[in-house]
Amino acid sequence: MRGYYYKPILVDVCVTNRCNLNCDYCSAESGPFASKKGELTIQKLSELFQEMDKIKVPRVALTGGEPFIREDIIEILYEFDKYNFTKVLNTNGNLIRDKQALALSKLNLDRICVTLDGSNPEVHDSSRGKGSFKKAIEGIRQLQKYNLPVSTLFTLGKHNVNDLINTIKLNDKLNINFMSVMVICPTGRANDGSVLADKENWYPVFLELSERIKNKEFKVNFKIVPPNESDIFWTHYFPLEYYNRLDLLQVWGVELESYKNRVDRDISCQAGIKACSISHKGDVYGCDLMNGIDELVAGNINESNLMEIWNNSSVFRKFREMNFNDLSGKCSICPHTWCGGGCRCSALELDGSLLGSDSSCFYKPMEEIQC
Repeated sequence: MRGYYYKPILVDVCVTNRCNLNCDYCSAESGPFASKKGELTIQKLSELFQEMDKIKVPRVALTGGEPFIREDIIEILYEFDKYNFTKVLNTNGNLIRDKQALALSKLNLDRICVTLDGSNPEVHDSSRGKGSFKKAIEGIRQLQKYNLPVSTLFTLGKHNVNDLINTIKLNDKLNINFMSVMVICPTGRANDGSVLADKENWYPVFLELSERIKNKEFKVNFKIVPPNESDIFWTHYFPLEYYNRLDLLQVWGVELESYKNRVDRDISCQAGIKACSISHKGDVYGCDLMNGIDELVAGNINESNLMEIWNNSSVFRKFREMNFNDLSGKCSICPHTWCGGGCRCSALELDGSLLGSDSSCFYKPMEEIQC
């Protein structure tokens, strides 16, 4: 069995599956027509926050859907604010006006993450809806007006991969201090993989991005967060290998040499190991990308407390008992010892099994290349 933390270290809490937008890549399949039926009450959320504080969970993020679609979101945030864990709020920013920003300024949130999927309306709105870019920028400026800790999220896919560098430049113009590039996972509305960035577009963008970082061309601090959680991300390795520029891994804080002689390999997925996610109805999953997949429900906080689920769930036990040698498909024959098998949710959606291969990975076995 893989070692796991005696408590979750990272917890995402979805307060609603309703959303004012209808993004075509949404892993939670949120949207304007989602129901509020069964949403966790303020009282239940307060009990959950209290438990997480008691067991000393280090970081908790409130997500959706869109949190600000709940009329009682400020009351929820006041409950959230009472505790000592690092507090993160994710939002599309479209519903933030002066009133909301002023209310947030009275709290002690550590980070407010606004999704900004492009450098202009044409790119951003292509997946998130007409007018959403303008509203997101307005939301960011309202937050900055009150000196709130605003950062941005860029959801990387086929629709905006070639606008990534321009969006980083926009973040610099907006004086954003931190930006996360979240690589789309093939789950939810993206589960057929059709919206993922392909290597023909990603490879040259990533090479240029790595060179620009080496030259210190950007002010904003940012990171790329793929759904796989390996020591080296395949989204980073394969483009640089293709261009014979693996030396540029160093600008991402990676020293390849330290992984070359590794013998033992382990599953890198942190679901039920380090992280968990709680849906708007109280269902507990290993991560938020698993939201809505019935077979991956580890328990429900309306029936058991979080620590009981963390310690006793048969679903979490399944994650913890996964062995790299049990993987099938191309992951089972991949020679790259720095990789821990990619995203298990991606493997389930694209290959039909938690122990299958994450076929969104760019690695191709030799027999496929020869064919």
